[in-house]
Amino acid sequence: MIRNVVFDFGAVLFDWNPNKIVTEFTSSDYEQEQLLTNVLGHADWLSLDRGTMLMAEVIPKFSARVGFPESRMEDFFEHVQNQLTLIDVSANLVEHLLALNYPLYYLTNMSNAFFETLNDKHAFIREFKGGIVSANELLIKPEPEIFELLCQRYQLRPSECLFIDDNKQNVECARELGFEAIQFLPSEACIRQIMDKL
Repeated sequence: MIRNVVFDFGAVLFDWNPNKIVTEFTSSDYEQEQLLTNVLGHADWLSLDRGTMLMAEVIPKFSARVGFPESRMEDFFEHVQNQLTLIDVSANLVEHLLALNYPLYYLTNMSNAFFETLNDKHAFIREFKGGIVSANELLIKPEPEIFELLCQRYQLRPSECLFIDDNKQNVECARELGFEAIQFLPSEACIRQIMDKL
């Protein structure tokens, strides 16, 4: 029986579309490719999510790699955060689950700075019972340890949790650890699939 619901943030609760992010920041095809490859798609971005590098460290590295002034790279990071807009069907789902008194948790690969920005903007996050932000733990999905930490910290049984993530590897890892898990798409069909599990 499902007693708890665990949400990823990026591309589940909040829009995460790297192509859209870069095209709305610059019209230059060259700059878009640089930002996709050497910033959002670079290993240093994962280090930011893992918490092994801080924003103050990565911005100069990204600037040098892409050839942007640091001030412009700072503008890009602010732009990225502003692009993390709430997905309507997900907002409705969260509201519905809270009304049904399901305890909600989050498990997200994200820098602490990005999480704090979202937390400040969206009061509903504070209605979650808790959660794990990867950068605070030096762990990252799909490593089993981050799922195990969530369960340990909040005394959760995997078999009683529905985990919702857009990433196939994360979903498969959760299933291997005993969670019910659904790969998310922002569609009414996916929402019905989620509700059918509850």
